[in-house]
Amino acid sequence: MFNDPDWGFGIMSTLVKLEESDHIRHGRHTCSICRYPIIGSRFKETKHSFSLCNRCYSEGKVPSAFKLEEYRFKEYGNESEALIDKCMCFNLHSKKLETDA
Repeated sequence: MFNDPDWGFGIMSTLVKLEESDHIRHGRHTCSICRYPIIGSRFKETKHSFSLCNRCYSEGKVPSAFKLEEYRFKEYGNESEALIDKCMCFNLHSKKLETDA
């Protein structure tokens, strides 16, 4: 019934996703605003390297030291996504060094 769109309850997949994200932790990363450990999605600002929890990000909060007109955030659903992204960055950097040599 909850997953039947004809009954108007086609929200089960969304509820499951929200429930699963409540258990995802991001290692030692804490929110730069509220200072709590980040649980659920982690939003990392790409240029200034600060991280926000879902709540602070959705409220548009940023650290006072980084007040700018524009930000670029990367959303990480779990810590392994962040690790893969970091490894890809190192790989691209090493390829650039090889072509420069």
